Amino acid sequence: MIKAVIFDMDGLLIDSEPFWRRSHQVVLARHGYDVTEDEVRAAAGKRTADQVAVWRERFGFHESLDPDMTDQIVDEVIGSIHTHGEPMAGVDKLVRELHEHGMPLAVASSSSVRLIDVVLERLGIRQYMQAVHSGENEKRGKPHPDVFITTAKTLGVKPENCLVFEDSLNGVKAAKAAGMYCIAVPEEPYERADFIAAKADRVINSLEDIHWSDLQI
Repeated sequence: MIKAVIFDMDGLLIDSEPFWRRSHQVVLARHGYDVTEDEVRAAAGKRTADQVAVWRERFGFHESLDPDMTDQIVDEVIGSIHTHGEPMAGVDKLVRELHEHGMPLAVASSSSVRLIDVVLERLGIRQYMQAVHSGENEKRGKPHPDVFITTAKTLGVKPENCLVFEDSLNGVKAAKAAGMYCIAVPEEPYERADFIAAKADRVINSLEDIHWSDLQI
């Protein structure tokens, strides 16, 4: 039985994945490195610091650059959200519906606390969340399950009684590793087979496709 719902954030609650891809490209170019949009897309769901470490291994820049580069990427995304951030389809209706039925809700994101705060304020849904947790406070980021396990503990709900909504393969893998039911809402274009292979329990096109009756699992 589902006793709590946990939402990922980027690309799931807010249409921010294009901002992330652009920000990685802009900041890396600022330092003289080039990456394609597809290369950044493959990093979806990971913590920014973890992906910066991947770029460092690839391009060979000094480790001392990591914190500054990470902050620059997040700053770029925050600027874009303040100016252009929009909710994904169905977010407001679903969150309100779940809240009205008394379902405990949470956000578990790989993004930093300061970015989560900006997004929830922009979307006007902070008051509906009983827990908000950032992967930056965990030793391991997605696809490891830590952020989801901690969120479940904060809610006081067993992992097997949690439903996670995720948009990335790394996020789906993390949710399933935590022992949770996971509905994937991937960004287009995507390979459905990839999300099935990642053990997503269901793959849908939009949160608009979900209603209270669907969650009586």
